[in-house]
Amino acid sequence: MRERIHAYLTDLEEGATSERIAADALGLKGAKADVADKVVLAAIEGDRRFFRGADGLWALKPAVETTLIREAIFLSVGVANIPVSSPESEQMLALAGQRVGMTESAAVFPGGQISVAGEAGREVLAGFGTFSKGAVPAAFRLPRITRWINRIARRMLGSAIVGDGLCLYRMGRRMFPKQALPSLEALAEAVGLTFLDRRRADARASLQADVLLLLLEQYEARGMTTVEEILSDLHPRSTPARFEAFAFDEAYLKELPQVPGVYIMRDRDGQVIYVGKAVNLRSRVGTYFARRSERPEKTRQILDRIWSLEVEPVGSELEALLLEAALIRLCRPEFNTQVAVHERHTDLGRFRNGVLVLPSADPDSVELFCLREGLALAQVRVRQDLSDWEKGSEQIGALFFGDPQPTPALSEADVADLEILKSWAGPRWDTVNVVDMEAAGTREAALRVLAAYIRACRIEGQEKVWRV
Repeated sequence: MRERIHAYLTDLEEGATSERIAADALGLKGAKADVADKVVLAAIEGDRRFFRGADGLWALKPAVETTLIREAIFLSVGVANIPVSSPESEQMLALAGQRVGMTESAAVFPGGQISVAGEAGREVLAGFGTFSKGAVPAAFRLPRITRWINRIARRMLGSAIVGDGLCLYRMGRRMFPKQALPSLEALAEAVGLTFLDRRRADARASLQADVLLLLLEQYEARGMTTVEEILSDLHPRSTPARFEAFAFDEAYLKELPQVPGVYIMRDRDGQVIYVGKAVNLRSRVGTYFARRSERPEKTRQILDRIWSLEVEPVGSELEALLLEAALIRLCRPEFNTQVAVHERHTDLGRFRNGVLVLPSADPDSVELFCLREGLALAQVRVRQDLSDWEKGSEQIGALFFGDPQPTPALSEADVADLEILKSWAGPRWDTVNVVDMEAAGTREAALRVLAAYIRACRIEGQEKVWRV
C-alpha cells in the first residue's frame, strides 16, 4: 500500500487528499474523510517520504542530496584537557584531528594547544578549521566537544569551525543497546578493538577514527548507506503524545502541583495500570507526555493504555515512596514490575527509637514518622502551632513509652515500609530533621523536646534546620 501511494503521488505536483488517495491509489471507493485518513495514516506510518501540508493535502517531500558513507570523508575530533597549575584564564586544551574515509587513507592534523579563556592557540584553531572543511565531524560525545571548540573559536576567530556530525556514543548505543558505554574505551572494546593509552588528543582522534569505520560497516550491513540515513537514525523526529486518546489534556498537566506526590494511571475500564512517585509531580508526569524522538518500551505501552490520570500530593519524597509502595501492594498494577521492596538493610547507626520531622501536604502541619525498634512504622500529622498536640502527644507517648505489650510479628508490608524509610533516610541523615526519643530521657522530657522542636523548626523541603 505504501509504494502504491508513493507511485500515485509521484505523478501529482499539487498533492492529494486522503479521500482521493484511498479511492484512486488504493481502490477504496466511497471512503469518507475520517476513514480515509485512518487508512492513509496506517499505510504510511513512519515513512518520512510523505508529508501533509497546511491545506490538508498529502505530498512527497522534495528529494535531498545524500552522501554515500563510502564516498564521505569524516573528521575524527580529538580533545584532551591539559592540567596546569595556573589561573583559569590559562587553562589549556589539546586539539588534534584525523580525516578518514572507508576507501580513503587517513590524513592527520597533529594538533596543538589552545587556551580555554585566553588567546593562545589562535593559529591552531585556524589551521584546524581549514583541515576540517568538507568533512563530517565525528567524536565520542560530539555535541559536548563541538560546544567547547566553537565557543573558543567564536571568541578568537569570530565564527564556529566544527559543524554537526556523528556522535560515536549515540552510534554505539544504537548498535549495542544492552551495553553500558561510559567511555570511548568501552565502545572500542564493544567493537572488538584493542588499544593502548588514549588520553592524548592525537591518540584519541586515531582511536575514534578506527571505531567510526567499524561502526559505519555495521550500519552499512543494516542497509543504511548514506550519512543522512545514519543521522536520521541517531536523531529520530520527535513526536508529541496524542492527547485525543486520553481523558485529560495538556492544560491539566500544566496545572499539576510542583510538590512531591504519587500519580496513578488508569485504563478505560478504571483499572490501575501504573503507580509512580515524584519529587515534583508536574515535572515527573510531564516527562511521559513531552514531545520525544524515542520513548522507552514500557512508556510506549503505558501511553497506549492510559485513559485517566490522578495525582495525590504529599509533603515529602519519603511519604511519596511509602504511599507508592502501599498502592502497588493494593492494586498490583500491570506495569509496576517491582511489586515488593527488596531488602537493603540500611544501617542508621545507633538510632533505634526516634521521630523524623518532615513537611506535610498541609502547609500548617508537619508529618512525624515514628520509628521504634520492633514495631511497624507510624505516621502522625500535627499542626506546627501544636493546637492539636494533646491528641498527637498521647499517640506518640504510647508508642515510645507505653506499657510493654507482646510484640506481634511484623508483616511483609511493615518490613518493606521500614526498609523504605531507612533507605531514604540513610544517605540524607545529615540533612533530615530528627529527634532521638531514646536519648531525650523520660516520657515528659521527650515529648517536651519534640514539641519545642516542632514549634520552632522550619520545614523547607528536607533541608536540615536542627538535630536533637
